[in-house]
Amino acid sequence: MYKTVEASLIVRLRGTDQQTDTGLLHLNGAISGRPSDPTRRIQGYELVYSKLHNRSGATTVMGVGVRIPNWLWQAGQYTTGDTTYTDDTTDAQDAGASDFALETTTNNDGCVIMADVPFNAISINVGTASVDAVAVARELNYSTAGAFTTTNLANQFIQDGLATNYATGENLLVFAAPPAWQKTTGAEATDIPAGKYAVRIRATDAPVTTAGLATAIEIFRLYGVQEAITDNSVVEFAPGYPFSMPYGDALVALVGSISAVHSTVTVSFRPGGAMA
Repeated sequence: MYKTVEASLIVRLRGTDQQTDTGLLHLNGAISGRPSDPTRRIQGYELVYSKLHNRSGATTVMGVGVRIPNWLWQAGQYTTGDTTYTDDTTDAQDAGASDFALETTTNNDGCVIMADVPFNAISINVGTASVDAVAVARELNYSTAGAFTTTNLANQFIQDGLATNYATGENLLVFAAPPAWQKTTGAEATDIPAGKYAVRIRATDAPVTTAGLATAIEIFRLYGVQEAITDNSVVEFAPGYPFSMPYGDALVALVGSISAVHSTVTVSFRPGGAMA
């Protein structure tokens, strides 16, 4: 059975609701008979139609997609001194205020986010803003051939914090998945696990006063992301057959710009269809 949801987009993707079920377009049902893991939900969606209406007053980027469930991804800190990965998934996936270090005040330190499946959007709820009175620069690298790339991924739709301090609240990285993206081998850093699609977010010109700290993080697979959508334009996606969006436990929508006049989304879908 297909469902239709129409909603106003009052945050860019998740606002400050990461690691909650607030503000989702739809949440898949829990898997029955799993007393040891009651939070695990049915995966996947089938999309039959979506419409995004930009009413933000600005030219922006929009798309629809799914949230990747916590059990499929992990995150931790990356330090350049000995190129070590330190797992901190618990803090990335809980609601503890400012308990996940996004970076340090040392150049080229940062964090790594990795998943068993490809993803192309990261929503970070920054609890403690970075502080640097002069300059700051960050880059997004990805795993390939047993290493991380060393230049910023150019294929990005949104990169908050590229050349500015992290502000408190939602910070986004939305990108087109690079063709050369490969799973980790374990050679990328000490203690990094093998077999993951990984990205590294590092401060190449680190803040000198205060490093950014996250309260919670979520990752997503967005589909049909389109940029340069002018104000009052409509983007429709009608594939003519059920379009598979696997792995996700919830349905979401992206709008790059928010205003008092809310953009809207209409989506018709079948929950649990793609990976039930």
